[in-house]
Amino acid sequence: MKPVRAILIGAGQRGAEAYAPYALRYPDQLKFVAVAEPNEERRRKFSTVHAIPEERCYESWEGLMEQPQLADAAIIATQDWLHTQPAIAAMNKGYHVLLEKPMATTLEECKQLVEVSERTQRQLHICHVLRYTQYARKMREIVQSGVLGEIIDVDHRENVSFWHMAHSYVRGNWRSSRQSSPMILAKCCHDLDILPWVLGQWPIMLSSKGELTHFRPDKAPVNTPERCVDGCPIEKECPYSAIHIYLEMLPFWYSYRETCTNSFHKAIIGTWIKNPGVVQTFSTLFPFLKQITEYKGWPLTVLAQDPTPQKIEEAIRNGPYGRCVYHCDNDVVDHQVVSMQFEKGTTVTLTMHGHSHVEHRSTRIEGTRGRLMGVLGNGGGWLTVEEHRTRKKLYLDTSPPAGEGHGGGDNQLMREFVAHIREGGYPDTAKRAAREALFSHMLAFAAEEARIERKVIPIMPAEFIR
Repeated sequence: MKPVRAILIGAGQRGAEAYAPYALRYPDQLKFVAVAEPNEERRRKFSTVHAIPEERCYESWEGLMEQPQLADAAIIATQDWLHTQPAIAAMNKGYHVLLEKPMATTLEECKQLVEVSERTQRQLHICHVLRYTQYARKMREIVQSGVLGEIIDVDHRENVSFWHMAHSYVRGNWRSSRQSSPMILAKCCHDLDILPWVLGQWPIMLSSKGELTHFRPDKAPVNTPERCVDGCPIEKECPYSAIHIYLEMLPFWYSYRETCTNSFHKAIIGTWIKNPGVVQTFSTLFPFLKQITEYKGWPLTVLAQDPTPQKIEEAIRNGPYGRCVYHCDNDVVDHQVVSMQFEKGTTVTLTMHGHSHVEHRSTRIEGTRGRLMGVLGNGGGWLTVEEHRTRKKLYLDTSPPAGEGHGGGDNQLMREFVAHIREGGYPDTAKRAAREALFSHMLAFAAEEARIERKVIPIMPAEFIR
C-alpha cells in the first residue's frame, strides 16, 4: 500500500518536530511532498530532512494553495490565529486536514471550519492529542466500565510548571489574549475535550474565576532590569531566570524525573541534576545518554532552530525569552478555575495554574463504588483505582515509550490520522469528532466569558453535537 501523501503548512515546533517525524519512522505510511513555511531556515531544514524538491517549497500557504492538489492530506501547524484561512483553503482544494489546536481563536471561526468540512466532505481532525494517550484512554475505559459506580465529582488539574508558564505564557507566543487567545483555550482545550469524552456525558452549565496575579510590573523585585542578563541583582535566586531555565535546564529535567516511572531513567536524570559531570563522562561509553547531555528539544527549539549553547545565549541576550517575567507585555491569567455541572448531576472542576513545582496533569474521579486518581507528566503517567468495599487497589503504568511526546499522544494521533485518510471519504466518525472538538472550544470561550463577566453560563450541547 502506498503511503499517504501530505503537505505541511507551518514547519515550527509542532508541525516539524512533533507530527512530521512520523513520516521518517514509518515511510511506508506517510510521505511529505510539499511545505509552506515563511522562515527560510525552518523551510530548508524540513525540505532537506523530508527530501522535498525546491519547487515544492513555499514561503506562504497561499502560494502552495495556488497549485493543483498535490497530496491527500494537509497538516496545518501555524500559529493559532493563522489557522482558519489555510485550513479552509485546503479543504476547498480537496485536502483532508489535520489542524493543530486550538482550531481558531474565535468561536465564529471554529464554527466556520466545521461548516466547511461538512460542506466539502473533507475530514477535519483536531490535534487533541490527550485523547490518543494510553492515560486518557484507560481512564475512559475504567470510568465507563462502571467499576467506580455512579460518578459524583471530578477534580481535574492542569498544573503548568512555573518555568513553562514563564516560557509560553509570559515571554512566549501565548502571552497575550489579544495576539493569540485566552489561556484557558490555548492550554486547556485538551482538557475540556477529554472530560466529557471520559465521563460519557455533557456539561449543562459552567462558571469560572481567575486572573493574572503574579507576573505583573507591580510584583517586580526592586531594581530588576528588563532582561535577566542585564545585571539582575536576584538572577541567582530567581526561579524564572532565563539562564536557569534555558542554559541550566534543571527545572525541565526535575519535572521529567518527578513523573518518570522508569527507575533506571529516573536514577540517571537524578544523577544528571546533582552531578552532570558524571553523566557527561559516561555518555562517551553509552551513547544513549547523549539524549540528556546533548538535549536539543523543546523548549530550546523555540529559542533557536539549532539550539547550541552559543545560540541560546544569544537568544537570551536579544530575544523575547530573555526578558524579565515582571517586565513583559503579557496579559493572560496565571490561574483559573472552571466549575461545571454535567447532565447526570456530576460536578466537575478544571483548575489551571502556572505556578506548579512540577509540570503535570492530575485527575481525581470520585464514584459511588470507588475512586480513580491519575498523574500525567513529561516523564510518564499512571492511574490508581481503589474500590470502596474491598479496598482493593489497582496501579496502572500508562507511560509511553521514551521520547514520545504528549504522553504518546503525538505518535498515536498520527497513526490514526493516516488510517482515517486511507479509509477516505467522510465517515460519520470524522463528522462527530470535528463537532466534539468544536464543543470543547465552545466550553473554553464560555469559560472566559464567565470569568470576565462573573456569571453562570448555561450550555446546550445539542447545538454543537448533533
